[in-house]
Amino acid sequence: MAIDQLNLNNLSAPVRHGLYIVLILALAGLWYWIYQKPRNEQLASINSQNERLLTQLKQAETVKSRYEQYQSDLAEIDMRLESLLAIIPTEKEGAEFLRNVQDMAASSGLKINLFRPRALISRDFYYDWPVEVRLEGNYHGLGRFFESMGQAQRIVDVPTISISNINNQTDPRVTLVATGTVTTYVQGELSGRYTEEE
Repeated sequence: MAIDQLNLNNLSAPVRHGLYIVLILALAGLWYWIYQKPRNEQLASINSQNERLLTQLKQAETVKSRYEQYQSDLAEIDMRLESLLAIIPTEKEGAEFLRNVQDMAASSGLKINLFRPRALISRDFYYDWPVEVRLEGNYHGLGRFFESMGQAQRIVDVPTISISNINNQTDPRVTLVATGTVTTYVQGELSGRYTEEE
């Protein structure tokens, strides 16, 4: 039987229904393979890319919040460093501060017999600047001198001090000799002008 002579009406109803079902299934399969399967794969790819982007977004938000915290911490550290550097003078300010120490001694009633800056001692970001001193006066004057240094804005340390009485002294303003080292601190690069010989 030739195809052009095929008449579906000549077929029995169950065969016709079977052919319709096969034809519908074939068309549905063809539609799925040509249209729906590529769309499903594209949708899966988009969903996968979306998941990756969401993960990257969460990571970026975490990095951003950490960055903002680091910025805040850095600003706080900078402020603390500035306040600390305010009490550690530069070389020029250090020389001025040493003059202030001399003034403190004089205003406390102490006579300065020796005031000799020694060699600078390098530290991480500052220098120790020891100054050898020998002062004459009395205990009250020495106490006022130490109190003045303690109230100064700059850091001053007195790592060594030796106090001895002056025997056979009739002047109550001069009853002792204090000999030792007063150390201040200076920041940054220094020119090296202050050496042990000076």
